[in-house]
Amino acid sequence: MRNATLNQFCLWLEDTQISQIIQISEWIVPFTQIIHIFAVSATLSVVLMISLRLLGLFASEQPFASTFNKCWPIFKVALVVLFISGCILIIGEPSRSLANASFQIKMVFLLSALITLHIIKKSLVNPLTDWRSGYGQEGALQFKGRVLSVALLVFVTCIVFAGRWIAYT
Repeated sequence: MRNATLNQFCLWLEDTQISQIIQISEWIVPFTQIIHIFAVSATLSVVLMISLRLLGLFASEQPFASTFNKCWPIFKVALVVLFISGCILIIGEPSRSLANASFQIKMVFLLSALITLHIIKKSLVNPLTDWRSGYGQEGALQFKGRVLSVALLVFVTCIVFAGRWIAYT
C-alpha cells in the first residue's frame, strides 16, 4: 500500500518544471539511463574486485590495502555519477521510482552495501597487513574480510535484481 504523503510528493514533483522538461524530452531519459548503466558497471566491477580480493581469488599477491586504494577512487566517482543520474531519472518519473516497492528495497540494499564497504574500509584497509598469513590477528581479519565480502556480494546482487524489477512493478 502506498503512502498518501509519498504519492502527493510524487505528484508535486511530476508537476515541477524540471520534471516536465525531462518527461517531454526524447533524449534525456535514454541518455541518463545509459550513463547510469555505465556507472553501475563501474561500481559492480570495483565491488567484485574488492570482494574477490577479500576472498583471496584476485590479486592475492598484493596487500589488500593496495587493491582497495586502487579501486576506491573509481568507486567514489561512479557513486557520484549514479547519484546524479538516479536523481534525474527519479525527477523524470517519480511515481515509477519513489513509490515503487522494488525501488525502496533497492535503496535498503544500497544502504546496506555502503555500510558494509564503510566497515571494510575502516577495519580492513591497513597497509601493514599483507593478508598472506592465516594465523593470529591476520587470520581473524581474513575471516572478517571473507564474511563482509560475501555480504557485500549478496547486497550488490540484490541491488541489481531490485533495480531490474522496478520496470516490472
